[in-house]
Amino acid sequence: MGKHPEASKRDAMLLKRQKDKCSHYGLFFKNGDLLEADHILPRSQGGSEDYKNLQLLHRHCHDVKTAHDSSRGMPDKHHVIEELDAGKLARPVLKTSR
Repeated sequence: MGKHPEASKRDAMLLKRQKDKCSHYGLFFKNGDLLEADHILPRSQGGSEDYKNLQLLHRHCHDVKTAHDSSRGMPDKHHVIEELDAGKLARPVLKTSR
């Protein structure tokens, strides 16, 4: 995947370094997966922008890691947590045809 025409130079380098695997769970990236660059040590905790502090994760893995990072130290200022309100109660979308 590191040679994919749509991969940026940074993403291609990270894919090659990670041997096409997500650093969080070790699963292979597949064509069509949503990938996000992640700071191994979050910037809010003193992490740098250097390549050695970056990794590619699946989007859902990045969400899990960001939540874990926030619970361990200073919260990430860029991470938004949405709270439910009365207008967002769960309800069935489709009714059966019986």
